[in-house]
Amino acid sequence: MKLFLAALTIFSLPLFGVSCGSASVQTPTTTQTAETITLTNQNPTGSFPVQPGVIKNLPTGTEVPPVFSTVVVDVTKVVNPNTRPVTIFVYLSRPNEKRDNPAEKIAVGNFSLYPVDRPGKFSLNPVPALRKAVAASNDANLKEWKIVFELEQKPEETSSPLAVTIATPIWALTKG
Repeated sequence: MKLFLAALTIFSLPLFGVSCGSASVQTPTTTQTAETITLTNQNPTGSFPVQPGVIKNLPTGTEVPPVFSTVVVDVTKVVNPNTRPVTIFVYLSRPNEKRDNPAEKIAVGNFSLYPVDRPGKFSLNPVPALRKAVAASNDANLKEWKIVFELEQKPEETSSPLAVTIATPIWALTKG
């Protein structure tokens, strides 16, 4: 009897694997390029343009199965010999219509490197920031939006060398 139950369990495992659904990722809405930015103590901010389609084609949240938007940030290289903590803030930004005012910034999120001297990939939920961008935009200025990466700067740590290289982010839609 035990042998029969063991055989039944082994042969039924593929059936359970077939019936379990997993998240399927659609193709990214922007194409991956070899473009990178490097954030340093001297240059703590860098950006990439956001394609207007990313903002226009925002999931509504009423799709069945639900569709989620994700931005994947690939940190490709880290130079951090003093192993200081590294936090990177991510914003959506566009020039302010009044040129003498600072650029408009909408927080997307942040991430910290761990271990602090190694590259990695990070996923952020950009939907709340994209919704604010849609509300603040019209079709004419959709192409002005950028995704901005800003290295957290602490005055006591600015003398230690630090360089973080980030590849072009990937905007993806995931079906749940």
